[in-house]
Amino acid sequence: MDRRDLLKGAGAATMMPLAMGDAMKAGAEVTEETVYELRIYHLNEGKQALIEERFRTKETKIFERFGMHGVGFWTPTEEPLAGRTLIYMLRHKSRQAATESWEKFKVDPEWVALKAESEKDGAFVTKIESTFMELLDFSPKV
Repeated sequence: MDRRDLLKGAGAATMMPLAMGDAMKAGAEVTEETVYELRIYHLNEGKQALIEERFRTKETKIFERFGMHGVGFWTPTEEPLAGRTLIYMLRHKSRQAATESWEKFKVDPEWVALKAESEKDGAFVTKIESTFMELLDFSPKV
């Protein structure tokens, strides 16, 4: 083993506790009241890259400010949904907290301005599907 291999290994080893800490923190926030929200956004033609950029740079930070924690963000790889669908899941402290968070989010000045600016050439989303779910007892805590 040369010095480079040793340094690479040491770098990975030092990152492991940080990664595990994030995973443990996520699970520690899960209680019996926790709910998950699956959201599917059906998009107008040509808006996939634009909405992904908005989520990547600003929208998810606004979610966090209102206690809505992103579990994952996906885009389908196969037709008919590929290139025109954004799927994501949020974790909320409770169903009531989710309702309160969305109410605050909708009128938040930063969100209102971001949506207006980013969609000045046309709306991104044609239809939103939202489903609230409970985690089953045998599921990993996410």
